[in-house]
Amino acid sequence: MNRWTTKNKTDLLKTPVFSLSKLTCSLERRAIEHDFYVLQTADWINIVAITTDGRFIMVRQHRLGTDEITWETPAGMIDRHESPERAAVRELEEETGYRAKKIIPLKKLAANPAIMSNYIHFYLAIDCEPAGPQRLDETEDIDIVLMDRDELGANIQNGSIDHSIALLAVSLYFLSPYAGQPPAYYPPA
Repeated sequence: MNRWTTKNKTDLLKTPVFSLSKLTCSLERRAIEHDFYVLQTADWINIVAITTDGRFIMVRQHRLGTDEITWETPAGMIDRHESPERAAVRELEEETGYRAKKIIPLKKLAANPAIMSNYIHFYLAIDCEPAGPQRLDETEDIDIVLMDRDELGANIQNGSIDHSIALLAVSLYFLSPYAGQPPAYYPPA
């Protein structure tokens, strides 16, 4: 297994959310050259947030990529010079108005290493309580939905929740040692 060597990089598009580059690369072992296209964007965070009474905080919003209303876990982009944990705290409060007593990292994964440069940082937010109104970005219109474990499972099973990253976040939670544990089980803040 050899790595591709980048011979030339051409920036094709730059937006406030992402940039697109064309990489002309060679694979010497096979004597081939090929163009690849890579999206560069900030890292993201995604939060499985659970209220003090054990309900999952989900959000609903219109997504233009699929032109559908989606059910998701709170999420967002990490601002420049911001830690992933700080971004998780900020996005949870902005999108939902809830504040967590404890934020626990679950996993860091590559978003799509074939064509994207960024990572997704998954967090668990426990003992969440209302802390004020939503502080939405200008282009956000988000409804908050609280679901117990059975409702969450039913909405996954019936396809109402079909956002792949939200499903991955919930799966990471249920695969973690924290799933179903009382608050005393969690590590100290």
